[in-house]
Amino acid sequence: MLQSKMKKPFIIGLVLLMSTISHLSGQSFWFGPKIGAGLNFQKWNDFSPNPLLQPSYDFFIESFNEESPSSLFMNVGYHVRGSGIRAFTFQGDFFGNQGFKFKNAVLEVGGKRFVTQDKKINPFYMIGLRAEYNIGTNLQDYERFLNPFYPHNDFVRKLVYGASIGGGFEYNISEFYRGFIEISLAPDFANQYFQPPINNIIDPYTGQKISLQERQIKNTSLEIRAGFKFLRKVIYE
Repeated sequence: MLQSKMKKPFIIGLVLLMSTISHLSGQSFWFGPKIGAGLNFQKWNDFSPNPLLQPSYDFFIESFNEESPSSLFMNVGYHVRGSGIRAFTFQGDFFGNQGFKFKNAVLEVGGKRFVTQDKKINPFYMIGLRAEYNIGTNLQDYERFLNPFYPHNDFVRKLVYGASIGGGFEYNISEFYRGFIEISLAPDFANQYFQPPINNIIDPYTGQKISLQERQIKNTSLEIRAGFKFLRKVIYE
């Protein structure tokens, strides 16, 4: 089921990526994978649960110009957003990894600028815009608790968007491939979850009818990723 939900947004992202590569077919460009982790935070109205540590995976392309310290990039990836129930348990639940997870396909476009380009290690900073499509959650795992205060899949927003800002260091291995580490802060502008007020809900602890207030959940992630970039260089004769 999750695989079928993943197929459409990833196909769209890959089509956009491949069309960009096709557009750059007569030009030089970088490409490669990124892998890392995000320390995810959520704001539930005025309440902030514990952070959730989850992996992230991306494939990217980046423009190449020997004369300019700036470049444009596009990422297509899979990131898990969410928040933790608790900070630590004796079962190894570090950073609340037994929390509420929102599994998103991510498309990001942005720009990067290098502070230096001629050294072995070159620092850079970057800024981007993101669109994310939710392909699944783990909220169904909590339905057995019959707790009306837990979020429910019926109110998950499929499409969210936000920005990212950060920087990192790139290691110059050779002319045609390099390694890098980057750190970015990625706040969302749209809610991942919106639940309107609900009346006449049975409280499982008291058996009394209660009313649930409107709930809005918004994501912010602190991400660190490492990767390799490979140069497709076009040489004109």
